[in-house]
Amino acid sequence: MALEDRTLAFASGSPTFVSVGSRTAWLVDQLEGPLRQALESRNRFYAVEIDAVGRVGEVMVSITSSRGRLPLLFGRGDLEPGYVHRIVSDTVARFGL
Repeated sequence: MALEDRTLAFASGSPTFVSVGSRTAWLVDQLEGPLRQALESRNRFYAVEIDAVGRVGEVMVSITSSRGRLPLLFGRGDLEPGYVHRIVSDTVARFGL
């Protein structure tokens, strides 16, 4: 097949660099937006797992990229979207994840 007979396809829009998962739907609903905002601008692929841990309502946010893994523990009262965004963004930048 000659090169000029081939068809190229390009994706429109921006690619998704962040995968967010959890066993608890309300945690994804509450945290997916702030996590995506904090991570997608870094142009790196991230897998984020959110889990409720402990008896006092703590939430573990585990962020994994090709450069390593970063676990963050939030108290139940610390799940405000703006706070989660700031902590994730600052911490990922600080550790070069």
